[in-house]
Amino acid sequence: MNQRIHKSFKLNGVSHNEQSLLKKITSNKDLLFLKSLIASWFATNNYLEVKTSGSTGNPKKIKIPKVDFIESCLLTKKTFDLNEKSRVINCLPVDYIAGKMMFIRALVLGLDIYTFPIKSKPINNIKNNYDLIAMTPLQLANSINKIERIKNVIVGGGPVQNDLKRKILSLKNRIFETYGMTESLTHVAIKNLTNNEKNFHALEGITFAKKSGCLLVNTPHLSIKKIQTNDEINLLSKTEFSWLGRKDFIINSGGVKINPEELEKKLNQSYDQNFIISSIADEKLGQKLVIVFEKKIPPDWIKSLEKFEKIIRPKKVFCLNKFLYVNGKTDRKYVKNSIEKLSN
Repeated sequence: MNQRIHKSFKLNGVSHNEQSLLKKITSNKDLLFLKSLIASWFATNNYLEVKTSGSTGNPKKIKIPKVDFIESCLLTKKTFDLNEKSRVINCLPVDYIAGKMMFIRALVLGLDIYTFPIKSKPINNIKNNYDLIAMTPLQLANSINKIERIKNVIVGGGPVQNDLKRKILSLKNRIFETYGMTESLTHVAIKNLTNNEKNFHALEGITFAKKSGCLLVNTPHLSIKKIQTNDEINLLSKTEFSWLGRKDFIINSGGVKINPEELEKKLNQSYDQNFIISSIADEKLGQKLVIVFEKKIPPDWIKSLEKFEKIIRPKKVFCLNKFLYVNGKTDRKYVKNSIEKLSN
């Protein structure tokens, strides 16, 4: 097998080798988003540069050996029983690891990969049956009426809310909530939501430990053998855990991880009063981004947010009479708990 492209690889039902695939991508404006990823994968160097999402610390660019991508692909193949005839869908941006991995799996394993719209309702026009799709919880919630056309659904990027979990129980296909990060090349653990599983279970060969209250992932199939996360967990065994929440203040909204302190720095010149960026629970997004002011809401608070992309723009405003401060810093947990009560 050519480790860069399998002889059975297909894009949207059409077979390709390296040359024909690059030609197809560069000549089709709807496929140009793949150009950088595919060119990097075919390049002679032995690594890909990817950007971390914040699961293990501040987001940063790292170089991961291509052999690690191949090992991850083989583990996914075994976990979800994929073969050279499998038809898979990508509806995620390839700027991030989940979308990257869908295409690399297809290239390495010889899958037939179909490009669907990268939007909140990606499979509205689905007409055929498929073997695998990766989605965010929001995409799944918006696709629940048509999702049974896909044998295996892996959903990640944020927690699946209870209302969506209840809907999944009546489905006949297999829906898995996944746990993973850029450093582990996506999933290292899965939870079968169709079977109403409550905890995450390790993929074959992977084990877990707990350090300082947070999950430590042992990944013997990768070059990096241990990955320390910032996720607080209840460790049930070396292959099973339940997720409790983030140790840091990262907000996960619709699968996008947002550092509230970074947004606050950009807004500091806009307001002459105390404020913080926080979040409230949301059935579709998991967490909805909000802005909270102390004492009063400035009349121009909305205008100051227009500089941000819509996906990282606070969706709601709150006001508290007084923030609680600990060692001179705003107690974020106190503010979050207070606005959660106001929103209920």
